[in-house]
Amino acid sequence: MANPNAPDPRFDGRILAYDPEAIRTALSSYYTALSKLPYIEESDVIHPPSGGWPNITTSNFSPLGKDEVVIQLLKQLPYLRNPSKEKGYAISFGTFAIDYSAAPFTEPLDVKGAKDLSSDLYWPEENIRSWVVPLTISEDNVWGTWWLLDTTDGTVTEWAHNDSTEPEEVYEPEDPRAWRNTCGETRVLEELLTEWRAKFESLHWVAFSDPTGREKVWNDEDFPRDRDTEQCEQLQKIIRDHGWPNDFRRRECKEALWAWDEEHQDDSF
Repeated sequence: MANPNAPDPRFDGRILAYDPEAIRTALSSYYTALSKLPYIEESDVIHPPSGGWPNITTSNFSPLGKDEVVIQLLKQLPYLRNPSKEKGYAISFGTFAIDYSAAPFTEPLDVKGAKDLSSDLYWPEENIRSWVVPLTISEDNVWGTWWLLDTTDGTVTEWAHNDSTEPEEVYEPEDPRAWRNTCGETRVLEELLTEWRAKFESLHWVAFSDPTGREKVWNDEDFPRDRDTEQCEQLQKIIRDHGWPNDFRRRECKEALWAWDEEHQDDSF
């Protein structure tokens, strides 16, 4: 396990420390912020009972090979529950939050289903370490990102099936954090979610679910401009016309977005 007091070359030598309460707060704040938008329902942001999620125990999660620090963290995290969608809610482009309180992690744990949520880093020596756990899963093998949380320092590191992530500053081979050398950037979770939240609240990113429960996420930052950019701007206008952010009529806005979506069913995204 990495020494949490060792300077991190990916953070200009900063010394980072694991703070489970900060992780819980960051996720809860982010999920709550998304529920204010015309997307995630507030009732789908779920919090653990006083004793933590009862299915998340050392014995039930033993097939996953995670250490006790990971188990205790997952036991106390908030989650997003969307039973109508196989992978739950997207919280960034093609990137879905994993709900460890639900199937396939309910007791008894579905070993095959749970292992399907373990990202395969190609070689056995690159397997996810016992103190590292995925917070998100990609949409498929091309689109989306796994964010892997390291409980030694509270950072998350991106990894994608399509090799689109490029390693940053590398760790020495003997450094237990060297597993990150096969991945992309490493971020402090709170800082990453703060950036994402600002994108959504400013409507540079737009997300909502259509009546079938499909997640749709656009952004207005593509260059050069294309039809997707123009359609994102149409969605921004609908949301602002319904009072965002100060006098937001959320239900009316969702209905207007569904109507827009119906009109554009034949468009190619």
